[in-house]
Amino acid sequence: MEFIDSTIDKKDFNLSYKNSNFKKETDVFVVYLYIITAVILCVALPDEYLNTMLYYIAVVLSAVMFAGLAQSSKTSLFFNVYAFLSFAVLFFTYGFRRFSAIDDSSYIKIFNYVSQDGWFDYFLNSTMEPGYLILNNIVALFTEDYLYMQLVTSFIPLFLFYYGFKKYRYMISLPTAVFLLSTMLYFQMLSVALVRMFIAISIVFIAFDYIPKRKPIKYFLLIFLASLFHYSAFFMIILVYFAINKSNLSKKASRSYNILFITAPILFIFVSEFIVPLLGSRYTKYGSIDGVSISISSFSTVPLLILLLFYYKKFYGKQQLYFKLFLTVYALSIIISLFGSMVNLGRLIFYSYTAFILGAAMVSKLLSRDSKKLLYSSIIIVYGFLYVYTTQFTLEHHVSYLFPYRNIFFSL
Repeated sequence: MEFIDSTIDKKDFNLSYKNSNFKKETDVFVVYLYIITAVILCVALPDEYLNTMLYYIAVVLSAVMFAGLAQSSKTSLFFNVYAFLSFAVLFFTYGFRRFSAIDDSSYIKIFNYVSQDGWFDYFLNSTMEPGYLILNNIVALFTEDYLYMQLVTSFIPLFLFYYGFKKYRYMISLPTAVFLLSTMLYFQMLSVALVRMFIAISIVFIAFDYIPKRKPIKYFLLIFLASLFHYSAFFMIILVYFAINKSNLSKKASRSYNILFITAPILFIFVSEFIVPLLGSRYTKYGSIDGVSISISSFSTVPLLILLLFYYKKFYGKQQLYFKLFLTVYALSIIISLFGSMVNLGRLIFYSYTAFILGAAMVSKLLSRDSKKLLYSSIIIVYGFLYVYTTQFTLEHHVSYLFPYRNIFFSL
């Protein structure tokens, strides 16, 4: 199975898929199912959350609908216009929030410190990721208003995700990808503001493309860049193995995953004992080693992994390599869920979620029969809403930061 170093284009798509078509991605039944599920969510939440909930639903629905229009566009101009509108809806809500997320106050303090004393002084005192501090310093050269820093750090990750979606446009269902981005990552960032990590995740998302293309140096450089915004991104360097030799991904992925699964506890202990101490006192909480915590939630991603595996043999050639990569990365979520609690590295799971976004969107693009597409879309949409409902909208620690929604121009 040979690798092709060209970018993914429409020709690649047509050669790699069998029995596929180019129907509009905004099927009526998907829209109806989305609305019905959203109504159920509104009923399930307290009345005082209703206005904000309706706003969030409108935001996600608008982003998905514009993504569907972009997918069905016949020219690059209209694709770019609709994709921009989809991006703009998410960017406005995230970028112009009234510093209402959990970590926003901390980032404001960091920006003010860097504005006064420079990034290097703060780095020496905190060992915080230098890439993020330098970005603060650059913005501080033009303004002392943190809002502009928030706009920059909101723009970068969302732009990179949409840039990635455009690269994969002939291989994925763009509405499905935008929907899963919104439900699995977007509201986590809106409630907590994992600003540095969101940027790192988006860079890793772009880096995935260089693995099937066998460009390990480019992949390594992007992972290094991502780690300058959040050190956790360096964990993804393990995937460079698949980019070194063409047979690693096509023939050895399963064996490599099994080896990693067995050695994961040793790897996490090594990180805790030897890597964390190098990062400074602010990361000491990652240096304590706990026991393995196993619960039903540790295997919550297994059903979705099985769902995607069911379609593995439906892909051919280059597309199958990409799909196998996404499956392998998403399967890391099981390892992280089982062993990440040992050293408080559970948030690594967000990197694996990006692979699920692409893998699930590939299957959605593949399906052409209405009955199969309806069933699959039902599973994905219901899962997306249940995920955001249980991890954000009903999580006591996050609720007060999401409801009511507060924008610098209005409040709900």
